[in-house]
Amino acid sequence: MHHLNCFTPFYLIMQDTSPEDTPPFIFANLSTELVLLVFSHAARPTFVKIDDNVPKNPYASALSLCSVSKIVRRTALPQLLRTVLLSEYKNVTTFVRALRMQHAYAQQGSDLHVDYAGYIDRIWFGQICEPPPQAPVHRSFSSSITPELNIDFSLLAPVLLSAPSLALDFESLWLLYGCLESTWNSHICMNNNNECSAPPWNTKTLTLVGEFNRWRPLTSTAEGSALLASISRLTFLSPTKAEAFLLPTYDPCFDDLEHRKYPLPEWMTSVPWASFKSLQSVSLTLPRIVLTVAVETSYREGNVDVELLTLFDPPQSAHWAPKDISAYTESGEGCVVSIDVRAKSEDSPTQFSFSFDWEEAWARGLPRIS
Repeated sequence: MHHLNCFTPFYLIMQDTSPEDTPPFIFANLSTELVLLVFSHAARPTFVKIDDNVPKNPYASALSLCSVSKIVRRTALPQLLRTVLLSEYKNVTTFVRALRMQHAYAQQGSDLHVDYAGYIDRIWFGQICEPPPQAPVHRSFSSSITPELNIDFSLLAPVLLSAPSLALDFESLWLLYGCLESTWNSHICMNNNNECSAPPWNTKTLTLVGEFNRWRPLTSTAEGSALLASISRLTFLSPTKAEAFLLPTYDPCFDDLEHRKYPLPEWMTSVPWASFKSLQSVSLTLPRIVLTVAVETSYREGNVDVELLTLFDPPQSAHWAPKDISAYTESGEGCVVSIDVRAKSEDSPTQFSFSFDWEEAWARGLPRIS
């Protein structure tokens, strides 16, 4: 086994409480294979927030390791790319800028080139509204316009559509439309209109966040319809705010009533179920939180339990009539589990409302029920 002399400056000091003369453990004495395994483990992002007042970059360790050397960068970068969180518009433009750099590296044959699409398993887009069209600019000012104001879909599409698991806020669906449009025409031309050819995406799990009322841009196009038809797992995360039900004292019968008699949300009737031809399961959050008055008066922020209902035999008909939750759970067609979600309270005289951090919960991994 070979050893990495290039890591001589790095030490792992292993303290032993009994012998004071325990020598330090020199990291460079490890074999190459073990060193790279340690770096790979250290580069894994941590998506749990400790304190809202102390911003934490989950990718900090991986980014630091990427600066050590080329070989360490090649070990750490795949871990950084497994789950990509793009919360704001500036995150998307920065990500596209990185893709542009990788494209240049590929053309130059540089050792720094990494195929992002080959490593990304999950990608999240937050509430990223489409920017308004730019007004015409006089020629004398054209050089001052930065190209990053526009998303280069030719670079973003291969990466976004290569992710097996994709999560988007409904406000961010324009990014998906742009990627599908950028890819679909070339796909059709390459396959000579062969409808049996594999679609130009790997996405099988789709998570949608927010108000569920924007389906037409997908259902009205060939590429959008083809994407929906290939989705096998669909998850809906409720809007970022939800109300809590306050009880003077906790009543255990209230939970039974919630699980047995609570109907599915009305918005589910507007989902184009007939478009999801490969759907195997559908999950949705039921954010009905029970707090006693005593708890409510002292609660400000922290984690709360939100119910997630998963249906194992999802509808594939536009005329599907939802049943009460009890009808699904008692027949075995579905189950309800609790998700631990970070929430911040917003007080009001009559009710308690929360804003949920769905990004963190999704990054940590929602319960996957198969």
